[in-house]
Amino acid sequence: MKALRSTVVCHWLLALAVTGTMVLAACTGPAPTTGPQPVGTTPAPSAKATPTRAAAATGPAAATATAPALATLRIWLPPDFAPSGTALGSDVLAAQLAQFQQVHPTITLEVRVKAASGTGGLLHSLAAAYNVAPAILPNVIALNEEDLASAAAAGLVIPLDSFFPGQTLDDYYPVAQAMSHQEGGERVGLPFAADALVAVYNASFYATSPLTWTSVTTGTFIFPGGDLTALTVLDEYLALGGTLADSTGKLTLKVDLVAKALSFFRSARDIGILPLSTLAYADPAASWQGFRDGRATVAVTSARQFLSDYEHVVSAAGTLIPAPDGKPLALARGWSWAIVNTQPERHADAAALLTWLIDPAQLSAWSRAAAVLPTRSSALAAWPSSPRAVFAGEVMARAQLKPADAVLTKIGPPLQQALADVLNDRATPASAAATAEQALEKP
Repeated sequence: MKALRSTVVCHWLLALAVTGTMVLAACTGPAPTTGPQPVGTTPAPSAKATPTRAAAATGPAAATATAPALATLRIWLPPDFAPSGTALGSDVLAAQLAQFQQVHPTITLEVRVKAASGTGGLLHSLAAAYNVAPAILPNVIALNEEDLASAAAAGLVIPLDSFFPGQTLDDYYPVAQAMSHQEGGERVGLPFAADALVAVYNASFYATSPLTWTSVTTGTFIFPGGDLTALTVLDEYLALGGTLADSTGKLTLKVDLVAKALSFFRSARDIGILPLSTLAYADPAASWQGFRDGRATVAVTSARQFLSDYEHVVSAAGTLIPAPDGKPLALARGWSWAIVNTQPERHADAAALLTWLIDPAQLSAWSRAAAVLPTRSSALAAWPSSPRAVFAGEVMARAQLKPADAVLTKIGPPLQQALADVLNDRATPASAAATAEQALEKP
């Protein structure tokens, strides 16, 4: 990566309350004595230099040359990853963007924060503006894996293989590789953040991670039993070797494996470690709060909940959700950078920005600050040695993509009802599993 310019360059953030846009602008000369404070910088990344504009001329002719016009790169992000406000890691990302501009003084970055999903969200806004208002489109956008696939199928983002040869990205974890590729095999995104369903436990009760159901023998175990996507039940089912579709692609469940998964939860209830109150926890945030308040010694939550808040819980440790054979998995989702299919003359600049942001040193610093799971093993390797680093590595090594929302909407409610019926003795695991499978047959 080329060295920083020796001339004085100042960077600041200008928040525009009306548009929700943030502009990182560069200016040469002495730093201002009033107004917003300069953004800090982070160490230069180790990535190889990427295609940028031709270097400015030097020598006598350069003195009379016209200064190059600034090019603007627009970036759309969800609130959780905004380089401003209260978002975790916002100061680190802001510094990294500012330093990018120091290295690329002819590029101005404009950041706009949009809802993660829904009307007015990232994908909706991208699709709505693509044909009717292309001038407002971003050059770079952050999308979750489902929206990335939709954007790629619609031609809203471009393939990245010409900018990022596969061998330069072979340290992405398998789940991140799955996030980044279209069905046809082309890479359309660069994953930068992941989260997963995990377990947390009180290390004063358990000397080692309780990775099997037979090792969860003391204290209280809770999970989001009221979650209509039934992700904890689904995690157990998939860890047993369950599948969600038959050979024709039809959505289906293996009744025997659903019954086996439900049996684990009934057994936990029978020995007194799984209370019926687990059905009241609607999401991972609620079960984390229960663990944080001391109402459980083992709980299912999200990796980000744990990584962002573990310091406030005495003896908190993270691991994978217990599995019957000690070979657990983690259902994960993630976010990727993509280059929007607009302004082809800006694609190389956009690729340079993404190369900067996914550099292992940069990604390592930001992922720690943002409390997300790093998508590259080289980025995790730069985390300080700690139980959290070990936890993140174990989760990413065992992670697989969470089923699509459309699948969870169909399969989740029957599984959640089966769980409630078993825990309340309204059905046996076998009959509840059969009922859940039959519910999938209904239109």
